[in-house]
Amino acid sequence: MTSPTPILVTAPNFRDAGGHATADGRKVRTGLVYRSDGLGEVDAADAATLLRLGIGLVIDLRSDTERDREPDRVPDGAELLIADVMGRQNDELFGEVFADPDRAGELLGGTAGRDLMCEVYRRFVTTEGARTAYRDVFARMAAVDVPTVFHCSQGKDRTGWTSAVLLTLLGVPRATVVEDYLASAKHLAEKNGEILRHIAERGFDPAHLEPVFDVHEDYLNTAFDTAEERYGSVEGYVRDGLGLTDAQVARLRERLLTQ
Repeated sequence: MTSPTPILVTAPNFRDAGGHATADGRKVRTGLVYRSDGLGEVDAADAATLLRLGIGLVIDLRSDTERDREPDRVPDGAELLIADVMGRQNDELFGEVFADPDRAGELLGGTAGRDLMCEVYRRFVTTEGARTAYRDVFARMAAVDVPTVFHCSQGKDRTGWTSAVLLTLLGVPRATVVEDYLASAKHLAEKNGEILRHIAERGFDPAHLEPVFDVHEDYLNTAFDTAEERYGSVEGYVRDGLGLTDAQVARLRERLLTQ
């Protein structure tokens, strides 16, 4: 799988969340909202790119442990919003996986790896901490007028659900939303290959860990299905689950859609 030419060399899954057509013929504006993997390794050239793009708000969806291990390199003058989606659950779900090769095989063998990732996506919708974090994300994006980037570690799961909800709210068809989500596989191909090679050197079977580093439509569909079962629709999830007001949703649409 060939990786696309990245906007940021040190964050290969950094990309514009806009440019998609909506069902009513409008488009999501470009240059206003970006999605990314971690920004802890941003070098001087990529830092200059972030400044050129005018990034004024960085939204970090990671846990305390992840942020302590690899703090964001935030562009000068930009606001940093911490919106920890998983909290300690992230360490609880994945800590054992990466601690011991045999344990990884027990936890992730067969279909268990995909089942675990589906549970992660289910928790994006069902847990109070995740709903609070996502409420903060969308409320802040509705309130600012500066280019924004939201990210987690790989830019595919917590970030993928953020982008999927945002694009759905903006009227982008589900097929396009899924296509945008699955694009992380190409953007992360080289990075993930290096990670899995390093993991193999530590005695892990990469086949056990591939579901954790990959993206699958059934992961995203788990979150969509859970939101629709509990709240009737993604819009209902945003309104009743996250607590966003109609005015905040209208502001997102006004800011991010062509007229």
